[in-house]
Amino acid sequence: MIIDWSRAPDWAQELATNPYNEKAWLGDEGYSYLVGNGGVVPWSYETAFARTAFKSIEHRPEPWTGEGLPPVGAVCEMHRETYFEIDWQPVTLLCVGQAKAFFRDKEGCEWSRPLRELSFRPIRTPEQIAADQRLHDIRNALTAIKAGQQQFPNDLVRGNIVVATVEAMIDAGYRKQVAP
Repeated sequence: MIIDWSRAPDWAQELATNPYNEKAWLGDEGYSYLVGNGGVVPWSYETAFARTAFKSIEHRPEPWTGEGLPPVGAVCEMHRETYFEIDWQPVTLLCVGQAKAFFRDKEGCEWSRPLRELSFRPIRTPEQIAADQRLHDIRNALTAIKAGQQQFPNDLVRGNIVVATVEAMIDAGYRKQVAP
């Protein structure tokens, strides 16, 4: 049984069944059935089942940190090492074998590729994307003015001052304007 933890409430720690074989999300404060209005039945409620009455199906998996392969069902970014023109793309990992990974892309197409060609990473946050864009802008600006530590190989201080100045200008919003 594959459990879609993306549909679970944030507070849910495990999926379990009650004595009548009804599935419910369990947490510290109570439980909520998969069918119904999604309301939480507190453990202290007079007609509530005791926690011991539930039979655990699966505990919520720990979030993937980017180490090793992502767990099946994880939404992550994938990069094919053999395709340099294609950047990282979001995928849902469907299956991992000994030699291949099977995944679904954002268009809904399903693919399998050899694991040796693939790299995975967690979905980046907006802050990480902004930090990468900042570094990209700084590199582009240093390249455009042909500056940086390479221009001053024997004067590390001067090279650092140029880089720090460009970083400050980028952070202040200065960008190269394209002439009309």
